[in-house]
Amino acid sequence: MDYHVFKKPRIKSGKKVYKWYYYYSQDGKRVQKVCKGCNNRSEAESYIRTLPSIGVADTKLKIKDIAKNMFLIGSEHVSRREQFGLSISQETLRISRGYITQIIERWGDCYIDSLEPREILQYLFKVERSGSWKNSYLSVFSEIFQESVWFGCNISKPNFRSFVRHSKKADIFSTQELEILFKKENFPNEMMYLFFLLCLSAGMRLGEVRAVRAKQIVFDREIIIIDGFCKKNGERTVYNKTGSVDQPKFRITYLPDKTLAEMKNWITDNGLADDDFCFTQNGKPIRMEYAESVFYRVLQKTGFIPNGNGIRRLSAADGRRLVPHSLRYTYVSRMRRVMTAEDLKNYTGHSSTAMVDYYSHRSLELLLKSLPKSGKSSANTLFD
Repeated sequence: MDYHVFKKPRIKSGKKVYKWYYYYSQDGKRVQKVCKGCNNRSEAESYIRTLPSIGVADTKLKIKDIAKNMFLIGSEHVSRREQFGLSISQETLRISRGYITQIIERWGDCYIDSLEPREILQYLFKVERSGSWKNSYLSVFSEIFQESVWFGCNISKPNFRSFVRHSKKADIFSTQELEILFKKENFPNEMMYLFFLLCLSAGMRLGEVRAVRAKQIVFDREIIIIDGFCKKNGERTVYNKTGSVDQPKFRITYLPDKTLAEMKNWITDNGLADDDFCFTQNGKPIRMEYAESVFYRVLQKTGFIPNGNGIRRLSAADGRRLVPHSLRYTYVSRMRRVMTAEDLKNYTGHSSTAMVDYYSHRSLELLLKSLPKSGKSSANTLFD
């Protein structure tokens, strides 16, 4: 083995502590360095296995040598991400690995110490992709520089500037347009009609509607508890966007009488148990792609977007951007007509770390006290 690990004591705050090091011989001399972030022999030995062979200078490391195992399940890179509290979801790893593949294809044979940030930016200036895509590309590239530390490199992570995002904000629907849109005959079935009706009625994100279970609608309180969302792969979280398992964040929202009545009939007629998902395909939550496809086809059927280029043409005839998220924007805009910004903020967003109390009446009482008295009457104005 080129490298050898050992530990030696140090005095810290008057106490003896041990730190792990490794050494190797080069040009007849013994070179000693610290095993960064290692607390035991196992971690130290894993660390030295990431180091380049003796005689290969740090400056000779290529991008592909560092990035080849990044974002792969079971790799030490993914293990470190998990311990650092970074996402290791299948979706994150899949997307990030896609960027790694493109980076290796373009920059794999470049030596990391000689690659200038301006070269990467000049390349991206010529790539016809969105600002969001370019920023993600740079984020993954930055992580390659960070990963180089585990190969014995002392290369500083570049400070890349972010690209501006030109994506147009989703537009909203008018009262007349909602009347045209929300007719059952426009949808392939009653389930998808109710899916999007609930999306509008509670200002929900697509992932949140996909995750709705029967028990989330508390009919005697006329509310819905929004306590999670479905990821693209169908996995349901126990927390809302920007939340986590430890700090789940959830919110409650009044529902219009129209929506309450139709959802009650749906749950009763289909014999849904408390934990059953309200909207399913083959026993699983509605797929994101299917929901989007249905929405765009309804827009075409009702004349909101032209039929010329299929369902991927999202702009209305007047150039507006109409997407499923337009329903959430519509909800916020219409509720804002009758509520102050502060009330609307409190009305749609609440935090809690006690998952066990989500559906208890005690928790609901506490949350309901934070809602303005005008909340229910405001909800009923959504379709006016």
